[in-house]
Amino acid sequence: MAVEAPGDARPKETGSRGMLGRGNWRQRLRLWSGLILFTFCLSHFSNHALGILSFEAMDRASIWHYWVWRSPLGETVLILAALTHVFLALWRTSKRRTLKMSRWELAQLTLGLYIPWLLIPHITTTMGAAKEFGFAPVYEQMLTILWPNLALNQSILLLVVWTHAMIGLHFWLRLYPLYRRLRPLAAGFAIAVPVLALWGWIEGARRLALSRTVEIKLTADQQAWVYEVVDQFRAVVFGLIAVSLLAILIRYLLSLRARSLSITFPGGLAIKAQPGATLLEISRINDVPLASVCGGRARCSTCRVKVLEGGESLGKPGVSEAAVLKRIGAGADVRLACQIRPEQNIAVQPLVPVKASLAAGEHLKDAYHWGVEQDVVVMFVDLRNFTGITESQLAYDVVYLLNSYLDQASNAIRAEGGYVDKFIGDGIMAIFGMDSSPATGARQALAASRRIEAVMRALDAEKGPQFRDPIRLGIGLHLGPAILGRIGAAGTEDSPGGLTALGDVVNTASRLESENKAHDSFLVVSKAVIDAAAAAIDGAETAEIKVRGKEKPLQILALSSLDSLRMAGGEAP
Repeated sequence: MAVEAPGDARPKETGSRGMLGRGNWRQRLRLWSGLILFTFCLSHFSNHALGILSFEAMDRASIWHYWVWRSPLGETVLILAALTHVFLALWRTSKRRTLKMSRWELAQLTLGLYIPWLLIPHITTTMGAAKEFGFAPVYEQMLTILWPNLALNQSILLLVVWTHAMIGLHFWLRLYPLYRRLRPLAAGFAIAVPVLALWGWIEGARRLALSRTVEIKLTADQQAWVYEVVDQFRAVVFGLIAVSLLAILIRYLLSLRARSLSITFPGGLAIKAQPGATLLEISRINDVPLASVCGGRARCSTCRVKVLEGGESLGKPGVSEAAVLKRIGAGADVRLACQIRPEQNIAVQPLVPVKASLAAGEHLKDAYHWGVEQDVVVMFVDLRNFTGITESQLAYDVVYLLNSYLDQASNAIRAEGGYVDKFIGDGIMAIFGMDSSPATGARQALAASRRIEAVMRALDAEKGPQFRDPIRLGIGLHLGPAILGRIGAAGTEDSPGGLTALGDVVNTASRLESENKAHDSFLVVSKAVIDAAAAAIDGAETAEIKVRGKEKPLQILALSSLDSLRMAGGEAP
């Protein structure tokens, strides 16, 4: 299955220059035709919105709208754009080897297939009847036809068309750094336009119906002609859609009988496939996780893989793939999974981690061979003044104390569902929430901290007279996105490698642990952990610290004891 790349694993673009010109000629035509159709929709919906002011306002503005789009040039461009966009979409659909795809691709495809059913009657009335009978599709006529019996259909059509357009624009523009910075404004625009358009056309139709009686200038015979043409167009369009879907089914059935090559992934996972499909399609058919932001259009690099074996059997990169690989400075053994079509056995290593929630599956054996991203709580535990405690002590006593502390502390972590990542001298790194939600991980980490506090007190009481200084521990907790993966081994079933967490959350948790010295505390925890756990703390010292690489300071709480820590509803962790 192909999934979206995590937010921190976007393709490393060197700039957005030339985005409109990227891709093969079919992709560029589909993009340009889609932009023309979007421009028409934006103009049309903006005209609708003027109905909020008055029917007369929307009617006067429609003169300019029709002057552009019903002129010989404008109408020709619009019709060609619509036909181009539809037929290229059907062609691309028919070339698929599977209907397994990411949620946004499925939503866009489903909405795109539903649009003709709602749009054909509207087009037949506004353009067909106009050409055939000289009908003028002005607002007075169209609003009278639509209100109130067809108001629901027209509203659904508006929302479906706009949503389809917004999905396509978002997953194209998300490759621009500027768009990522302006995303809140873009989201407001995407919501405001359909709301205002719906409000406007309904208000305009309602006011028109209350203020005057309009005679519809279509006779019964002419309306019957419209219905007949609608049925004919629907039959043609949905016949083409059926042919496209049938082509996918035929290819899939043939692939079941003719899987003649093997694709090997990390973790010893090998799958059989039929020559002709792209590696991205093969992964989707076999539920293998590959990141995919642009949906296989060679606009991004998130589906890139390193070809470990069999690279010489792959064809040379096409124009689109070569442009993307050059832009990210990829080596000769790096290819885009959405573009390569294996003809012989190959072995590959995906290079962009996928979200952990989407990487689960019985076919994957061990998703952590791939690297998965998810929000987790990272804990660092450290034995305070270890050098002073062990100075002039017998080696046996030092090792016994250290092992006793590490054993009991790690048992406390495991008892609350945590994973002990590693021991670092007299320190412990642990991860919570790998198999649960961030909220559960936060509660588990706080509960484990309480257990470790009890371990600290027990060790101090049992340490023996030879250790003069008290036993004190320090804990740092932070929640954030981390990449989880097996590091240090090639990744076989016999030697899976050590699972560890990578990312800013690890460095920040380590920094919080060291903050215990400055606050003379036992636990320093970020507010993100407390909020996720829905916990309450009485008497905690609050502060803000500057974290390297972050613009905003991090809010922390320092506690000398966990006696005052309570979960929501007064429940102790």
